[in-house]
Amino acid sequence: MVNGVRHLDEWCPAKDWKTHEVWEHHETTGFPWHWTYDSHPGAKDRRGTSRCSCSECVLASRRDNLLGAARRPRLAQLIAHVETVRGDTFRPDISMHQLIALSRKPGAPDPGVVITDETPEFEAMERSVMDALSLPPRKEPDLAARHRTVLPLLTTDSCNGCA
Repeated sequence: MVNGVRHLDEWCPAKDWKTHEVWEHHETTGFPWHWTYDSHPGAKDRRGTSRCSCSECVLASRRDNLLGAARRPRLAQLIAHVETVRGDTFRPDISMHQLIALSRKPGAPDPGVVITDETPEFEAMERSVMDALSLPPRKEPDLAARHRTVLPLLTTDSCNGCA
């Protein structure tokens, strides 16, 4: 695109591709991908996560969250501690406590790599979380765990004509 002031190339074909097309591109061109898609760095086996995101993401698939809990057990334990203190769950449909337990059962995805999180950055983040937990919560603590109300299916028989 040229607008007289600058030249801007807009090119990101992958945003319109299906997942299998992205993997075909990697296979045919040799273009590298992030190791999180694999069981461990350099494996090239695509037995890791289905998407490259935070190791524990509320939007991730259950399998990816199980991998995250097994790959980063210290982070998973910290999230579980937050659940316990705040009385809330990691996701509306499952708690981190449950994910940790499920990640240890037979049939759970093999994490391949386990990250110990023994770094100054993790220590600082953990202290920050603990400091925040010493303060009162900023919201109602059980929003994710509360029971959901299911609305009845509207049919012509149950319609009252908005009376």
